[in-house]
Amino acid sequence: MDKVDARLKVFREKIKRLGYAKQDAKAVNKIYEKIGDFGMMSDAGNKKIARAVQQSKTEKELRQKIEKISTMAGGKYSEASEDEVMDNAINALSMKGASGTQSWADKNVMVQLGNFRDLTKDGEISTDDNKKSKVKADDAAKVYNTLMQVKPPVRSKYIQLLQKDVKSFKKTFDTILKVANR
Repeated sequence: MDKVDARLKVFREKIKRLGYAKQDAKAVNKIYEKIGDFGMMSDAGNKKIARAVQQSKTEKELRQKIEKISTMAGGKYSEASEDEVMDNAINALSMKGASGTQSWADKNVMVQLGNFRDLTKDGEISTDDNKKSKVKADDAAKVYNTLMQVKPPVRSKYIQLLQKDVKSFKKTFDTILKVANR
């Protein structure tokens, strides 16, 4: 019986070292649910990036881990070094430390913009940095309609920019509004 117990203990230690422990898996799944797609070609690659985000404490550490992922398995995950994947991972890292308000439907920028279609008065839109920006109802409706005409992958990039903070919200909002007014 002692041999079985010793083998089980060694096995559990190996699993822990490889990063497959249940506590880590739950944290990785939370990050994976928020972002969903980091821009990798496979789900396994996306999960590797999510695990790197979960384990990293700083942006520098995350960049190092992503570079390591891009060189592993004979170049199988080489797209990890692309800018899009890196930006999505850095966004996930910044969201990881933020409060849980991102999961609230009311905090989603698309939901907030969609509410302006029904309203006739101007209002405010809240971003992930918990600051508010005033917008006109007509402009918000135009931006919403323009975003809905764009394909989902492009739309998600704009939504991330809109939701990040007030500065990027204003810049992205104005850019989309110029396109909508053409």
